[in-house]
Amino acid sequence: MVFLTTAGSAIGDDTPLHAQIDYRAIEAEVAANIDRLGLSDAAAERIAAFTRETASPLIFPVRTSDDADQFLVHHISNYVDLDSRGPGFLLDFSCWSRTYDLDIGYNHAGTDIVVGPFRWQAMDARQGEVIAAAGGLVVAKFDGRPDRECGGNLGAEANYFVLLQDDGLHAYYYHLASGSLADFDVGHRVEAGEFLGIAGSSGTSTEPHLHFELRNGLLYTGSAVDPYAGPCGASVSLWRHQHAGIDSGIRALYTHSSRPLIQSDSCVEDTPNLQNLFQPGDPVSFGVYLRDQNFRSRPDLEILRPDGSVEVSTTLGEARGLTPAARQFLDYTLPGDAAPGRWRMRATYRGHSRERAFYVGSAPVGEARLRSAVLPSSRSVQAETAATVFATVINPSTRDGMGCWIYPAMPFDGSFAYRATDPVTNAVTGGENVLFDIPAGQSRTFILAFTSNPGAVARSLDMPLRYRCDNADNAPQIGSVNTVTLSIGPSPVPDMISVGVTPSSDGVLRIPGQNASAAFAVATANVGAAGSLTVEPRGLGGAAALRLRICETDSATGACLAPPEASIERTYNAGETASFAVFAAGQGEAVPFNPASARVMFEATDSLGNVRGSTSVAVRTD
Repeated sequence: MVFLTTAGSAIGDDTPLHAQIDYRAIEAEVAANIDRLGLSDAAAERIAAFTRETASPLIFPVRTSDDADQFLVHHISNYVDLDSRGPGFLLDFSCWSRTYDLDIGYNHAGTDIVVGPFRWQAMDARQGEVIAAAGGLVVAKFDGRPDRECGGNLGAEANYFVLLQDDGLHAYYYHLASGSLADFDVGHRVEAGEFLGIAGSSGTSTEPHLHFELRNGLLYTGSAVDPYAGPCGASVSLWRHQHAGIDSGIRALYTHSSRPLIQSDSCVEDTPNLQNLFQPGDPVSFGVYLRDQNFRSRPDLEILRPDGSVEVSTTLGEARGLTPAARQFLDYTLPGDAAPGRWRMRATYRGHSRERAFYVGSAPVGEARLRSAVLPSSRSVQAETAATVFATVINPSTRDGMGCWIYPAMPFDGSFAYRATDPVTNAVTGGENVLFDIPAGQSRTFILAFTSNPGAVARSLDMPLRYRCDNADNAPQIGSVNTVTLSIGPSPVPDMISVGVTPSSDGVLRIPGQNASAAFAVATANVGAAGSLTVEPRGLGGAAALRLRICETDSATGACLAPPEASIERTYNAGETASFAVFAAGQGEAVPFNPASARVMFEATDSLGNVRGSTSVAVRTD
């Protein structure tokens, strides 16, 4: 028997997430710390010089933790209120009313990023990691306040970081979970992407979330800056890549022993009833959790047997308005003769499909481990053009990885798809976003495709990817190894496919001493439009102390065509190939072997700093 249900709150139905922040108190702390650090004059100059065109590009400040089993942990409940009237006059950047104001004269001044779909469980499991959206200095910090003040204590203050960004804006990270704040003290520098804490519910807050706020000037006397651009907001976005105003997608898929008990009181924990192992004849509740389900749009759901045949195919419920956190359910009883093995639930919403596994008879035994890599590590394309890369997922453990999938770890304004490929020919062999298994000690290969929506822009966005199985946490993320740098714009642009090769052919550049030198080769092919680019090497982590030089080489002999220098600027024609040698010289300091961070990057950038091609190798001194 089948029962369909729908749930979730449309915009305007939710209680505001917090009362007005005590800006005066935090302003005093920020001002005192800026003065103590000797930055008062510099901060004032940055504030006066700020423009949206020269602002530090932001990355999305919440990422899904490695052990979380959602595709994405978040949804957005509130944006900045751009209508200064109040109460009751609401306007966000996209001309919707996804924001709020209060009758005390407060207009919501930030972006509320809520974790879930089971709110308190997501917070307690530390699944919503808060990261720095841009680099800057810590100018205020507080930790130790409790996480569950959601009962209406309007005087409760939160745990927070305030960063003075390089562009002069104050970035405010509010409601962090108690005891989760990173060990950055006032005056310490934080780089974009570094971990700050866990999205929590400290202070006056009705559910776990990050309140992310930018202000031009000190908090109380300055003005709120909305990072988003849109028809009712600014013309220039501050994000490296701004997601769609209605960011619809499948957030998570779960199987339950019975329908979850979702509390209408957001201060009370939900009861998820999660279960992925069943026996023939068992009841199963299938949950499809959506982000921004729009009015009258409905997800489709298929239940697939182990042999791939269809057990159930149905369409689930519609939303009664734009619903930031929607959930749709199918209640079903498995047949008494249900085949043992790995079953799949496949949901499709707005043309995008995702799958999760559940098991009849027995579940996967033991924990597998995953490692992954992509090639090339960057793509630069015109909007609406697919940016494709090849990925290899390795299971070095002694246990089979079961029910595996790949998904971007940040919002993307467009579609993402992966398909299995033949590891020898690269020919596509699998369907779109189909679950896969990886036997112990083996690997699988895929082609990944990012296709942006019309008008989308990405400015050198280093997109992390989640490679996960039912019995394996996410493969460790290593920049330019298993992440993809995306540059997307309105016009055709250069797209330099770049591959680095070390003398040992294992991706590690070994420098024979702290004052010695070594070199590696880079081959490039411009598969995009012609354009002027600057190519240069850059040291990351422990490699930052190396002296790096580059030369273009003769493709036949490998000899430098000119003496090595810090960078090379020239025009690359469409279809042109070029080769380079990158030289790394020690400066008396050891570079320990740490392939996740000590790396030498090769980058090709345009005049605006957009990455049009990149690759990297690990480096060490012996």
